[in-house]
Amino acid sequence: MNNLSLRKLSIIIFALLLMISSIFGYSAIHLSKEVSLIEGSWSSFKSQHNEKARLLNSLYGVLGYGGMIHNFKNYVLRKDFDYFVQLIRSTGAAQAIVDQYIALSSTPAEKLALNDIKTMLDAYQTSLGLIRNEIEKGNSGSKIDVLVKVDDKLALRGLTVLASEIKAEHSYFNDENNKPVLVSELRAELGFGGMIHAFKNYVLRHEEIYKEQTLKSIAHINEVISRYRKLKTTTGEETALDDIVSVIDKYKANVDLVDQAVLKRRSSEAIDALVRVDDTYALRGLQTLDQGIIQQIDNKSEQLTSMLINVSRRERINGMVLFVSTLLIAIFIFFVFSRKIINPVKNISEVMLEMAHGNLDITIEGQHKNKTVEDTELQKMEASLHIFKKHEIARREAEEEIRKLALSDPLTGLANRNQFTKKYHEMMALANREEKSLTLLAIDLDDFKPINDQYGHAAGDLVLKTVAEKLILTFRETDLVARLGGDEFSVILYGAKEIEGVVRTIERLLALIPSPIPFGKDKLSVGASIGIAQHIYGAEDDLDQLLKNADEALYDAKNLGKNRYSVYRSDKKITASS
Repeated sequence: MNNLSLRKLSIIIFALLLMISSIFGYSAIHLSKEVSLIEGSWSSFKSQHNEKARLLNSLYGVLGYGGMIHNFKNYVLRKDFDYFVQLIRSTGAAQAIVDQYIALSSTPAEKLALNDIKTMLDAYQTSLGLIRNEIEKGNSGSKIDVLVKVDDKLALRGLTVLASEIKAEHSYFNDENNKPVLVSELRAELGFGGMIHAFKNYVLRHEEIYKEQTLKSIAHINEVISRYRKLKTTTGEETALDDIVSVIDKYKANVDLVDQAVLKRRSSEAIDALVRVDDTYALRGLQTLDQGIIQQIDNKSEQLTSMLINVSRRERINGMVLFVSTLLIAIFIFFVFSRKIINPVKNISEVMLEMAHGNLDITIEGQHKNKTVEDTELQKMEASLHIFKKHEIARREAEEEIRKLALSDPLTGLANRNQFTKKYHEMMALANREEKSLTLLAIDLDDFKPINDQYGHAAGDLVLKTVAEKLILTFRETDLVARLGGDEFSVILYGAKEIEGVVRTIERLLALIPSPIPFGKDKLSVGASIGIAQHIYGAEDDLDQLLKNADEALYDAKNLGKNRYSVYRSDKKITASS
């Protein structure tokens, strides 16, 4: 070294620096390609997990095949109260989805489309009460359909607008070779504004245009399924597609049966009975396809995680090589790569792993706080993780809200029939363990229908909510208060030892319910007829029989006049009035 001239030493140092720079440059270029590949994969992954697309697909599901419009038409045709319950559930779920979408909407077109859909949902909900009244009058499905006919054009246009906005924002959804796109198209063509909608309208209205729409939708469905089969499919997906095709073929064959029945001038109810199709397999098939897509997204997440781990490993190796080459450059590289690349990539990997396992409480630490410069790829990925986390939390909260809607009466907030049945069995199991009894109250409001008829549904809703509040004030937290439908309420009292104590509570309630309720300039007042039935510890656990006993006591109370109660006994009935 001492014999080297400065010029030679400079050349050696320059050569060493050039070699190290070449190594560093090659490594940087290779890393840039890796990050670009990860960025592209993340963009595809983010598109697949787009919140708006998920909400739109869910909206197609709850509105269409097996959802609101399907149950609505079946309720008109078959007058089965189970369809009414399903309608309440599906319209409530649809309202919740629309509200979430409104919170995410960013363009005037989306907001207008969502308002049109919300208006349509309100129209269908308004029609439910009218349908029930017409069913009680014994009117035919065709006549009821004319009375409750809703114009779906704006809502259908709104769904099309939402799909167009998503496609404009994410090119991923313009590719018809993607399974999520095909499943969404399949749900849209099966349901609201599609095959089942047109077929049910053909059964109800006997108009040729609905037949043409049905056949056109079936042809489109088969074409979508054909495209799906051209992709790489699993055995489960093939089975699901076969199930859907099998049900669709039945609907196609039933079109001819409807034609023949229309020519014979049969009623809509008779035609519906003739062409009834079990949709279970097709609905199950759609669920299987959805699960396949979820699995595809999970695989993509694992792939991204693996790529990020590989990038992190490669950078550690580069750091070691550069450290050996020269101490100063190694310190510089350690500082740059450790602070700017390795740690952020590692943090992102750990965050994605935690989020993939369902942990949303993890903190996403930002790489840089300086917003005066353009975001890097890693910063964009961090921002995407923030958005993904926010949307995932919103999705879980929405699912919890939908679950609550499925178990609660949307008007009063009381338990609905589903929760009533579930809680009864839970309370019965506890009562059997603690050797206690249950008492069931069947409550029906007196003079409620005249209020609805004279003052309208707003007054009726106010009365129902006020009565619900009085019930909650009267009974204990250990008791279950439920609204089973209309002006019918039910209460399960836990652990009441003597019927006399229950009667005293009922007498207080009968004195409280008739209190006037202000409605504008008017005062509204109703009474209540109450049937009481007890389940004694050790007796057979039969909810239907207990309800029947309480209803029988309720009818006895009504026969005696208004605002009374009756206690059911197996040997005799003790009746009293408030």
